[in-house]
Parts: sequence; structure tokens; C-alpha cells
Amino acid sequence: MSRKARKEMTEARKTRENSAFILSHAFETLNALPNGAARERLLDMLRMYVINNNCSLIVTPERPIAREHKLLIRDDCNGNISNIVTEYLSPSYLQALKVREEGMFFIKDYSEAFQKSVFQREMTDYPSYKSIENIVLNNLISHKISPNIIKNMNISDFRDFVKEFCYDDFTKYREKNGFVKVFIRENEYQFYHLLRDNGVHPAYVDALIANMHEKGSADEFKLEYKGQLITGPGFDIDHKNPVYCPDDISMYPEVNYPRSLAIVEKHTHRMKHKLERMIVSEDGGKRFEKILLPQYCAAVLDFETFLVHDFENPERHVSLPHPRADNLIYLNKIDSFVNSSSVVNEIARCKMLKKYANKRDGRK
Repeated sequence: MSRKARKEMTEARKTRENSAFILSHAFETLNALPNGAARERLLDMLRMYVINNNCSLIVTPERPIAREHKLLIRDDCNGNISNIVTEYLSPSYLQALKVREEGMFFIKDYSEAFQKSVFQREMTDYPSYKSIENIVLNNLISHKISPNIIKNMNISDFRDFVKEFCYDDFTKYREKNGFVKVFIRENEYQFYHLLRDNGVHPAYVDALIANMHEKGSADEFKLEYKGQLITGPGFDIDHKNPVYCPDDISMYPEVNYPRSLAIVEKHTHRMKHKLERMIVSEDGGKRFEKILLPQYCAAVLDFETFLVHDFENPERHVSLPHPRADNLIYLNKIDSFVNSSSVVNEIARCKMLKKYANKRDGRK
């Protein structure tokens, strides 16, 4: 690396460290501020900074989806099945598990019942469930669940059946096709340099990438290297479409397609969601203010550092969005605001009131 390139990298790293310090202080201040004008002002300033960095703020009305489809989206994304609520299981299915029907049925009867079932109509839209449809049918037959029961099993029944009798096969799909593995297969070289250029230790980067390939995990960890304990960033999977009210999609499973997901550094992910909020109108209607990542964003290290990729056309060249030149203006405004006497006094007053309230409670 030339002396000029090394100098530019050092300056860029210092700039990012300064940005991280200001933002960290700002979010600490946000957590300490009570609801009121000062807190709303800081929220607006932070949103403006984030939107300045290629993100966008949208206001979307609540479009509640059925609880079962929320769970299917989560199953399909995470590759595991949780939250089986027994009260949603149908009595006929529970009875069929206890008393296996001994009637004479043909394979054709099972296939026809399965084709008419909610599993075929709705659940096989999700790739992870689609991958095990034959396994589910074979297990239904081997466990003597009659065709009459199969036709009327609800989504919760099938989720429970898959978890009890087909779970290993279900998890295999995400072990191979989870977003973290898809991402790192397509972007290993770029992701390596994204982390290295931002000061992450090379041994940590190598170990993180190995975990992503082998385990499909991008969680943070501690690494002992030459007598030193090394730490680094971990990443969460983030949906670009709100899971609770998907918008601009033709069907729910699309929220889990690679183009609809990104890996986001955990601290940045938490900060992003702190900037989002739900607004309840006078008529009781709900609207959500959501922060959306850039269209082709595949990884986010911080709000100024993105890695982009077009998963629909991997060979297509997608330009990396650069931080805006006026970022420093936004950051300076945020820094000046959180250090202003009015904000400092407001936090001190809030702490005093809490201390007084705790003291009064102690007298009771």
C-alpha cells in the first residue's frame, strides 16, 4: 500500500471513529431524555443524519397480518420453529396424535387430501416449507394421520407436526440457504475488506467469515490470538420490509428473499430501530415510521459504511453508496445539541425527579 493510500485510510478511520463517538453519545443522551420537545428534536436530528446516508424514512399504515403468517415468516427466515401455542391446535389433530386411525386408505387418498390442505395452499409458498413437502406427506402417512384429518389441519397443526416429526429435514434448508451463507458466498472478498478497512483485526475477520460459511452465524465472539483477547462486530439479519405489515410485495414470503434482507452490525441495528416509532391517531389508527436501508444494501457496518449487492443479478455491477459530504454538518449539529446546557439540565432534572420518586417509594 502506498504512503498516500495508507494516509487516506488512516484519516477515514479517524473520521469514522469520531462519528461513532458522537452517535454513541447521542443515543446515550436519547435514552436519558424524558419524553418531550428535547427528545423529539434529537430524534429528528438523528433521523435526518441517517436519511442523509442513503437510508429513507417512510410512514406506513398498519396492515396487520394473521399471527400464523407472522410465525411462518419467522420460521422461514430463522430456519427453526418456535412459539407453538397448544390452544391454536385443532382438537381433531390432537386426537389423531393420540389415537392413530386404522382405517383403510390408499396413497391416492393421502395425496389428494394433502393437495387440498393449508400446507399446500399457503405454507409451500415459503421455500423452507416447500423443501420438505414430500417428507411431510410421507410422515403423515407413516404416523397414520387420516386424510380426513389432513384436509382440515390448520397452519398451527402443520407447524407442530413439522417440529415433532420433520424438524431435522426442515432445518437443513436454512443450513444451506440461510441469508448469512448466501451473503458470504456472494460477497466474501468485499466483506473482508469492508471490515479490515475499518480496523477490525484480521484474525477476527477470518474467524467471523469461517463461522458465516460453516454455521450461517454472524454473531460476535471473543477470540484468543497470540495471548491477546480480540473482539469485533457481530451482525443481525434485518428485514427491509416491515414483517408486521409488509408493503409493496405480492406475497408474504418475499420479505425473506435475499433481495429483501441485509446483515446489519448489531449496535447499528439497535440504533436504527430506536429511530422508528408507532403513531396512534385520534381515531385509533396506527402508523409506523420505518427506516429503510438502501435498495441494494447487503451489509451495514455503520450508517456511513455499506456494502451493496444485487442478489437478483449477481453479475451486475452496483456502485457502493459513499457517505455524503455534508455528514459532518449533521454530526456537529447533533454533538452541539446533546452538549447544550438545556439538554444537560433536562437530563439532570429527570435524574433528580427519579431519585426523589425512588426515595419516596422507600418511605412507604
